Amino acid sequence: MFEEDTGIDALWEEIKDRKPIRQGTLLGGEEDKYYVAKSEEEVYELSALAYYIWLICDGEHTVGELADRMSREIEVEKNEVIEPLILALNSLARVELVRYT
Repeated sequence: MFEEDTGIDALWEEIKDRKPIRQGTLLGGEEDKYYVAKSEEEVYELSALAYYIWLICDGEHTVGELADRMSREIEVEKNEVIEPLILALNSLARVELVRYT
């Protein structure tokens, strides 16, 4: 799927059928920065891309379906959105702003 093997293929196979659901509460945003609180003590600054991905994680759609949606909405090939999607989901999951159902 990808020209160079970065482990993304394996990650894709592992999570493409899983359904991520966002955690936390949007506090607000300014310019290209968005602030999401996991608790009163934990607030994270998200980039526009990370925020968009966090927002579409509704727990009802698989990662594969999210990739299809991103591809349609930003009008690029699906294989171009897979790596940024996986990297953002991994970062969000690491700080528990996304979990999988």
